[in-house]
Amino acid sequence: MDFLSHDQIPPQQVSALADQCFGPARRRRTASLLRLGAPRIDDASFVATEHDRLLGSVELHLLDWVQGPTVRKIALLGPLVSHPDRRGERIGIRLMDLALGEADKLGLAIMLIGDVPYYGRFGFDARHTGQWVLPGPVDPDRLLLRARQPLFFSGAATLRAANPDVKAA
Repeated sequence: MDFLSHDQIPPQQVSALADQCFGPARRRRTASLLRLGAPRIDDASFVATEHDRLLGSVELHLLDWVQGPTVRKIALLGPLVSHPDRRGERIGIRLMDLALGEADKLGLAIMLIGDVPYYGRFGFDARHTGQWVLPGPVDPDRLLLRARQPLFFSGAATLRAANPDVKAA
């Protein structure tokens, strides 16, 4: 199995795998709405392949976390997918480790919408995200954060696609 930069695979293949795993309705979900217009962080987005077959993918996109005049950069992780025929082979875990390692090198906090029983092992929790405002409904228990300084992301805030012209606080 090979792990490559996300840009090594045509986007249509990744989209087809995500549709296979989550269905096409995924495009109307909150995480997809957050990704609209958000630049992908290529250094922290990966695919898993074997014999030119796409087996998994993870992407990180750059968002702005906005609280009044304060803007902080934060990464949105997802979608994380592994081919249904290859579940149980730890493809998702290996992709997560790669993505989180690169995000850590960049000094980025990471958020995602997911379940604590799975993502908690990677350091994600919902303790500081309950007042965040997103473009769509989300169960507050599934809005997870992984940050070196999570208190920097506490309280009411809005998340949006990153504006490259706005410097982070």
